[in-house]
Amino acid sequence: MASLNKVFLLGNLTRDPDLRGLPNGQNVCELRLAVGRRYQNSAGQEVDDTCFVDVVVWGRSAANCKQFLSKGSPVMVEGRLQFDQWEDRNGGGTRSRLRVVAEQVQFMSRRQDAPASGAAPENAPASAPVDPYARSVRQTPPPAMPPMPAATPDMPPEDDIPF
Repeated sequence: MASLNKVFLLGNLTRDPDLRGLPNGQNVCELRLAVGRRYQNSAGQEVDDTCFVDVVVWGRSAANCKQFLSKGSPVMVEGRLQFDQWEDRNGGGTRSRLRVVAEQVQFMSRRQDAPASGAAPENAPASAPVDPYARSVRQTPPPAMPPMPAATPDMPPEDDIPF
């Protein structure tokens, strides 16, 4: 049987990223993401529901998260679910957690010190878009359409029915 373990989340960080370096030189960054949902209950009232998700980011992306993100930053995370189990140190039994291992993190807002033109700061990584919703500004207007010829007595007006 086929299986798929893929997660896409869009939300805001609830705290600053926590970056740690492992003895082997690998970077790991822990994020906590708040993902909101709005729906109508059976009484017709709108209800806001928030889900808090732990995310772990590895390698160069972890360092980029620490450098460019902070509490409240909107991000999109693409990754997979991972279930961890371990024995409690204090003899409290087996503990477990479900978290997201990020494969890609997209920064959804522009940094405060970024130029207003929507360009990335000089030290921004290429894999971290500064503002994916920024629209390019067209410097020249589009070319004008040629005028439609006027109907003459020998030429009937064109019908707008396609058949």
